[in-house]
Amino acid sequence: MAESTEPVRGLPEVEMREGVLPDGTRMVIAVKRGMPQDEVDLLALKLWQEVPES
Repeated sequence: MAESTEPVRGLPEVEMREGVLPDGTRMVIAVKRGMPQDEVDLLALKLWQEVPES
């Protein structure tokens, strides 16, 4: 996966990044600029685990 970043307007220390879940699903989340990709993926997993099931 190519690392792509997009700054968040008005928050220069935050960027939008893709996190990849174990099943290959991707989610875009706002993270601290420069965060290593493995930490982005871990944060995405934690957020996904907190979503209540319907």
